[in-house]
Amino acid sequence: MTGFLLDTNVISELTRPIPDSNVVAFLNNQPDLWLCTIVLHELDYGLNLLPEGQRRDNLTFAITALVANYEDRIIPLDRAAARAASDLRAKARAGGRVLHLGDALIAGTAASRALTVATRNTADFKGLGVPLANPWRAA
Repeated sequence: MTGFLLDTNVISELTRPIPDSNVVAFLNNQPDLWLCTIVLHELDYGLNLLPEGQRRDNLTFAITALVANYEDRIIPLDRAAARAASDLRAKARAGGRVLHLGDALIAGTAASRALTVATRNTADFKGLGVPLANPWRAA
């Protein structure tokens, strides 16, 4: 598998009234884009933190539509991704770094599938040996 695993912040950007033009261009120019179940968890968690109301309803609708668009490109957390994530977290800890579980699982999923993580938060993944791309930076 080749391509890009989209981090939560990329999907969140698409729910903004006017998404960053570099992000939109990046996504339009990439034929091989993937989501993982960890990103879906993070999106759902964010929605659950919002109070009931129009904003939450609008975001729920937007995220549901985006996720439906990726229906056949959602990677579940499997043994290979979990093992890769545990290796990354252990190496980070041995180096004195805290690697948050969500980031480790996203990086582990990317590593186990030979994908590049597309994220604005490249510092969260730096030094993990997983290729990174920042869609907010013009190509």
